[in-house]
Formats: sequence, C-alpha cells, structure tokens
Amino acid sequence: FEGQAGWCSQVAGGDFKLGAFGGRGDAFRLPVTGVKMRPCAGNTISPVLAAEKVATRADSFRIEQVKVEVYARAKIASGTGEHFWNPQTAETADHSIPYLVAVALIDGAVTLRSYDDARLWDPQVRELIRKVEVIANDEFTRAYERMPQAHRARVTVTLKGGETRVAEAGGNDDELSSPKSDAQIEAKFRSLAEPVLGTERARATLELLWHLEQLEDSADVPASFVMQGTAA
Repeated sequence: FEGQAGWCSQVAGGDFKLGAFGGRGDAFRLPVTGVKMRPCAGNTISPVLAAEKVATRADSFRIEQVKVEVYARAKIASGTGEHFWNPQTAETADHSIPYLVAVALIDGAVTLRSYDDARLWDPQVRELIRKVEVIANDEFTRAYERMPQAHRARVTVTLKGGETRVAEAGGNDDELSSPKSDAQIEAKFRSLAEPVLGTERARATLELLWHLEQLEDSADVPASFVMQGTAA
C-alpha cells in the first residue's frame, strides 16, 4: 500500500484513512462504485463511446484521419507510447486508445471479441490505428479534475473528400463516472455469463445475486457458477 509504487501514491493520490463501513445507518460504497460498461480500461471508455457514435462500417475504408481528444491523464496512460499504436497482446490493446477507437469505428462497438487474434492482427485495424492522433484537451482535463469527476472525450473523423464527423462523450449513461441502473448491471452480467453458463443458468444465478440478503447459506453463490459436469 505504501511506497513509490504503492496503492496510496498510484491510486489514492496520497495517504488515506478508512471511514466507517456500511450498515446501521452508514452508506455502503457499492452504489458509488465505478462500473465499466465496455471491456477496456476506464480512461478509454469515453473515447470508445464517442467513436461508436460516428462509426459506419461502410465508411471505415474512407477514413483519412482520426483525432481523439481526451483529458491529460488518459492521454498519458493510454495514448502515449509506441506500444499503444502497435499492441502485441490483448492486455495492451484493452488499454490503447488508438486500438480501441479504431475497432469501434470499424465494428461499431468494443466487445470481448475485439481482442481475438483475428481482430488484433486485422490489417484494416492496423492501418486505421496509424491514422489516429491522441491529444490532451485542457477543458476535458479540468472536467476530470473537478468533483464530481467527468470523463469527457471527442472523436473527429475526417473522410476522403473532406467530410468531417464529430462526436463527444461524457455524462453518457455508459460513461465510467455515471451511475448505473439495475438494467445496465443486468446487461453486463448477462453479456459475460450467458456465453459460459447458458441463458437459463445465467438467469437463475442473477436472480440469486439480486437477493443475497435472503440467502441462508452464502455457499450457494459460488456453487451457482460451477459449470455442469465439472468439479467444484
């Protein structure tokens, strides 16, 4: 926790003290926990959301230039360094603004399939990555540093012939700092669980999780995730 690379300096931004735990009149932290609605680093979600708004598969071959404006911390963390323009692994790709914006513009969305080898090494994606420029926007940086925090981004796509398309994100329902509804939480759970557990098993598990306070034995929770035919 302490030290130059510890949680205090790298995440909390300084020393911290634990407040009261939730319950008995004190608020729980879970309702204000950040929930990612895209499978990528938190500071890349707003650029992805903006890119999704201007994505047109038919026009992806006509793109001449892509300018991505983000707050300074996002620029440093996910838009600085050659490795973000040439990701070799899914672990780098899901933190790369150039890669994620390119995929969003081509496919219309970023999903878990965006990190398959076929997508990671797709020549069309690689070509589009080279056309992406990431810059820090002072206004967006100030919005990020204020409380409540805002993760703002703007994507400007210039097509051959000079046509320009612009979209912004920040304050959107799916944005990192926005409160998430039960429907959004369910949608994320189903998208991750159904391919593994199946629709009916995922539904039953979700119902169990929504009523944790009614459980007599917490062992029912991990048991619900065990694949049929496999050992616990």
